Amino acid sequence: MGNNDETKAKNEVTQLEDTAPAAEATPDHAEEKLTFRDFWDHRRVLGFCFIIYLLPINFGYEVSMVGKLFAVTPFAKQFGYEVDGTWVVKATDQQLVNAASTIGLFTSAFATGIISDFIGRKRTIIAACLICISGVITQYFSNSILMIFGGKLLSTLGFGLGHSLGPVFVAELAPTKMRGVCLVLINTTIVLGQWLNSLVVYSCQKYEGDMAWRIPIITQVIPPSLLLLALTFLPESPTWLLINGRNEEAAKAYRRFNGANFDVDAAIDVATVAITKEQEARKEQESSSWLECFKGTNRRRTLIIVMVYISQQFIGVNFVSGYLTYYFRLAGVNDPLALGQTANAIQLIGNIVSWPLVDRLGRRPMIVGGYTIMTALLLVIGGISTIGTPPALSATVAFMVLWGFLYQATLGAVAYAIGGETASVRLRQKTYSINIMVATAFSCLVTQVMPYLLNTDQANLGGKISFVFFGLSVPVLIYLYFCLPELKGRNYAEVQEMFENKVPARKFKTYKCDSALLEQSEKKDIDV
Repeated sequence: MGNNDETKAKNEVTQLEDTAPAAEATPDHAEEKLTFRDFWDHRRVLGFCFIIYLLPINFGYEVSMVGKLFAVTPFAKQFGYEVDGTWVVKATDQQLVNAASTIGLFTSAFATGIISDFIGRKRTIIAACLICISGVITQYFSNSILMIFGGKLLSTLGFGLGHSLGPVFVAELAPTKMRGVCLVLINTTIVLGQWLNSLVVYSCQKYEGDMAWRIPIITQVIPPSLLLLALTFLPESPTWLLINGRNEEAAKAYRRFNGANFDVDAAIDVATVAITKEQEARKEQESSSWLECFKGTNRRRTLIIVMVYISQQFIGVNFVSGYLTYYFRLAGVNDPLALGQTANAIQLIGNIVSWPLVDRLGRRPMIVGGYTIMTALLLVIGGISTIGTPPALSATVAFMVLWGFLYQATLGAVAYAIGGETASVRLRQKTYSINIMVATAFSCLVTQVMPYLLNTDQANLGGKISFVFFGLSVPVLIYLYFCLPELKGRNYAEVQEMFENKVPARKFKTYKCDSALLEQSEKKDIDV
């Protein structure tokens, strides 16, 4: 009977592991559909998730900010020069500003785990908020590109800590059935930040002086300030408290997150099993080599994760998310800020559409299908932009907005699931670190080249830049079609078995695993 109880606890352990949805769920459980009742029952958890995700709003705000600032005429006058009646920011200065975001995110991604394990999740968030606020204030008082660079580096490092910590914190408190929605919400808050930035920049266009760009910058202090206030009633991570032997505080945290009727004793028992399992995995991980991520079946798994994330750069997400408004202004669109604000609002709707589709359609159909449509649209956008007439410009803008909607409804949301489900448990930290390095490097490359492709005093490609991304996305699409597996509803034992047996990607969905049958029989014994 003791063995059965331990087995049951291990099957439930995913409620508190920092992994992707359905990491350890049985196939039957994975097929359960969320209802409105589930959202109501777990409203406290969802509320705390939105609090923890306040800093990722700054992440989306910042992604959208760069291109829009370059599109604000007073900013261009302050830091740029005039070319044929149009004020532009020098390409090298744009590169410097973009580099600040890249360096900040790259550094914070690796620092988060070390800092949060040492001082706790809550204190890490406090430090992140203070660093972010100091960087925003520095940008607000900037009178040179170098000051903008320094302030942006600080603010990016701050909200980068929050962005990297958020999914881990949420995975440690979210119930198994709700974890998928809770983790997808981080992308929702990112897109929300993009839309809010568009709204603020648009509202400030009435100002003719520096306030047209200083106000959009200083408003970035709002999310971290709200988070600092919310931290007065946000508990520490129960898992972190248990790891450090603070069981009574962990029990109080569980009640705060889930309500007075929550079964704290059972949760602590499950968490104890999870902590033991994770410590064992860490011991194995310490003896493993980074090179092991590129050996045997792990090479395939690493490549899948990396390709999904860099596919975002190859298909042009940085252009649509960060430079779309700047392109609108260079192309002569009437009221580019208003149009950019509308485009970001539509992208937010697209992200919300992804919520029910991730578990209904599956990962592979959404990514491969969405990528196919978006690649075709790139060719259409590039072709129309060569016409050069006002109706053609209107059509180009419309298709770009549609493209952004499709991106957020498919690849933009589902990439988080692929990153969490595909890596092996033992190597997942190393694998994801490699993914961060590669994705950040490609993002940096794209943002450094973008000004030269768009500026009127450089290549001045305009909408024809879509041809560049079309050429990059086609080979990636071919790879995704033949190599991206479907992992919806699969636990880590099943995933491990399928990779070890070298199952073709397109057969993952229908493959019958021996481990799944064994788990089903064990579950029947437990229920009896």
